[in-house]
Amino acid sequence: MRRADVVVYEPFAGPLYTGNGAAGGAELQSFYLARALASGGLHVRHVVAEIGAMRTAEGVEVVPLSRAYGGRGITRRRAILSALARADGQVYVQRCAGMETGVVGVFARAARRRFIFSASSDGDFTRDRTMMSKVGGSLEEWPTRVQYRVGLRCVHAVVAQTEQQAELARESFRLAPDIIRSFSAPERSRASGGEAFLWVGSLTPVKDPLSFLTLAEQLPDVPFVMVGAPHPAQWHDLATTVRERAGKLANLELLSPRPRDELLDLYGRAVAIVNTSLFEGFPNTFLEAWARAVPALSFRIDPDGVISREGLGVAAGGSLELLTQSVNRYAAEPEVARAAGEIAYRYIVREHAPEVIGPQWVSLVERLLRNSN
Repeated sequence: MRRADVVVYEPFAGPLYTGNGAAGGAELQSFYLARALASGGLHVRHVVAEIGAMRTAEGVEVVPLSRAYGGRGITRRRAILSALARADGQVYVQRCAGMETGVVGVFARAARRRFIFSASSDGDFTRDRTMMSKVGGSLEEWPTRVQYRVGLRCVHAVVAQTEQQAELARESFRLAPDIIRSFSAPERSRASGGEAFLWVGSLTPVKDPLSFLTLAEQLPDVPFVMVGAPHPAQWHDLATTVRERAGKLANLELLSPRPRDELLDLYGRAVAIVNTSLFEGFPNTFLEAWARAVPALSFRIDPDGVISREGLGVAAGGSLELLTQSVNRYAAEPEVARAAGEIAYRYIVREHAPEVIGPQWVSLVERLLRNSN
């Protein structure tokens, strides 16, 4: 088997290849990345769990992780190393901070291959333990933090999504990231007129679903839809509270996670996407909405100030009052929401479309390939 130019490692991207089940934002970005690199003329393999080997129309070769990946400790790490070896790439790309950053990084160094770490959240570069605890991820645990930082010491390149994220990486880890925006595929299938204000996220403190419920409680005549993704076990009480409060609201529909096609249909029928997170990277919820000419209403975050600067919706700067006013205005004046949505769609075409972002990634990989010779 010929050595690949680049291997993308993202175990949970399988549903994006099979169409069965749901996948998160990091997985979606890895899927776009693999396709874009293959379309750019590179030989690409994607390491994925829980599906069989396959080859896509773009030429991406899927390399399955063994069932041992579902184990723990050494068993899982051996499964990762085996899949990385079978994928046999000159450059390896891994996304999301965690134990696997260390495994992929050490493998790449030991095999004298190039390693790219691609951030998926500002949390990947924070040293704020309080914020880590609200995320609920494995970086709370010191062995995982150690392995992650070992992985960062193995990198040949780091990719950040925003200038803000790159600055955090420089301050926290003395890294010098390349800034490459996230992918988003423009899709003009939006139905005319929005039906509800949409929130999509995990029922975890960092996503702050309770603020969305408060918003719905304050606006009983405005329709809201909430899609609550699976949550870590430690946030069971929060998820229970969300369900109890949502059940008392006649104007809010709480939905379980659904296949990607169904979720995208919800985006397309929304008045606006609402984000209440404490922090993010560049939210895929924004990108999916803007790609369908749906504006964003953000309680706290505005990556690199793009919402305010470009007019892609409203960034409330932490003001629940302003967020409430913005929802009221969009509900009363749907033409205002539609105008912001059109601006957002044009922004996606200009700044995030695969034909814009793909060549930037191809250029980075080719640079590393040249340096590896």
